[in-house]
Amino acid sequence: METSTHPITIKPRPRGADRYQYLTQTNAGTPAGELLRRYWQPVALSDSLSPGAAPQPIRIMGEDLVLFRDDEGQVGLIDRKCAHRCTDLALGRIEAGGIRCPYHGWLFDVNGRCLDQPAEASPTAKDRIRMKSYPIHEAGGAFWAYMGPGEPPLFPNYPALAGGSEYRYTTRWRGDCNWMQASEGNIDPVHTSYLHQLELASADMQARWGVFSNQARPELAVEDTRFGVRLYTLRKIEGTDRSSIRITNFVMPNACAVGGFEGYLGDGGVTMLWDVPIDDEHHWRWEFIFHRSGKLDKVALEKQYESEKAEGDRMRRAKDDLYSQDRESMKREAYLGLGECFSVHDIAITQSQGTIHEQSGEHLSSSDIAIVRARRMLDEAAQAVVAGEDPRGVVRQPRDNDFRDMVVITGEIRGGDSKEAYCAGYTETAELFMLQPPTA
Repeated sequence: METSTHPITIKPRPRGADRYQYLTQTNAGTPAGELLRRYWQPVALSDSLSPGAAPQPIRIMGEDLVLFRDDEGQVGLIDRKCAHRCTDLALGRIEAGGIRCPYHGWLFDVNGRCLDQPAEASPTAKDRIRMKSYPIHEAGGAFWAYMGPGEPPLFPNYPALAGGSEYRYTTRWRGDCNWMQASEGNIDPVHTSYLHQLELASADMQARWGVFSNQARPELAVEDTRFGVRLYTLRKIEGTDRSSIRITNFVMPNACAVGGFEGYLGDGGVTMLWDVPIDDEHHWRWEFIFHRSGKLDKVALEKQYESEKAEGDRMRRAKDDLYSQDRESMKREAYLGLGECFSVHDIAITQSQGTIHEQSGEHLSSSDIAIVRARRMLDEAAQAVVAGEDPRGVVRQPRDNDFRDMVVITGEIRGGDSKEAYCAGYTETAELFMLQPPTA
């Protein structure tokens, strides 16, 4: 497939508190936009484009595209505007091996080639027409696009995308704010003890989320990895010589790998989140919830999520009435007063920062070390792209496409024990996320 190459707009970077503000801009040709385009990005749910489905409009990083499945089952992502007179191809017909513009009948295949111009005199004029198109890969219940130049990198074998649908629940939410502040919320280990604090009635829920009720001052540490930043969060367990340890990850450039459902299903759970820009003021929050046992209660997940969703994967709760916050429930049940769905908590709180969070108004503290490091890493990677280099985390060789070192675990260690040694015990084996045969 042919992909577009855009000139990158380089402006002098400010050196003050807002030196990373430019990373919020992701249109084609911006440094951050070109950085994100060097990685595979999720663009649509697999079940939204079954055979015979209508073409699907896609807006991602300021580009308007159309996703379609042709009558032979191939999936394509091409420019939404017809190359002839800029008609909206989301209105197109699926036939004859492609998508046909309803205005004058021009037909395009999944690679953007023009196959037919029925009203034109020249039989070869169509051969000079090529629409913008992007490669598509299906994995983890989603279609992914590579929107960068040249040969696409290997699709990464992240643990949350392994196995079939029985091991995973995939969903998305629309967020009405910039991608970056949403992404940074995912790698903020302190907020979990406040924003997500709930009165947990059942033993299962206590096992699943009890770690978030520990408000002890955390000991935080980060270290660079080949794919991003590893986060260690340790909290003292009252009355013991032990600490809870939670290992999570920032995954370049707009993803994270955090705790899954290991609380009640045992080790082997991970949730990966992607915050994908629609444009600079909106994003999609993608969730890939995985457990190696294949025993996720997807019925319960679906029930909780759908109760909070409106049409188009938006939240039912609206900003205008403060997301229907229940202040009475804040006294005894829910710290934020927005129910039990963590996704709702995260989206509402990051939208409250403003459509595009102004970094110059921040007062960062010691608990923000992961965010500070992630911003620097994104900045370094954007400059690498400008220099014509692959940024951190892009996989080109099969030998590098093994992510057993993407450790996600919640456990306990004794005082004085090494957190790095604890993590290494998992990186040296592939067992943490090894698929178990699902039971009937």
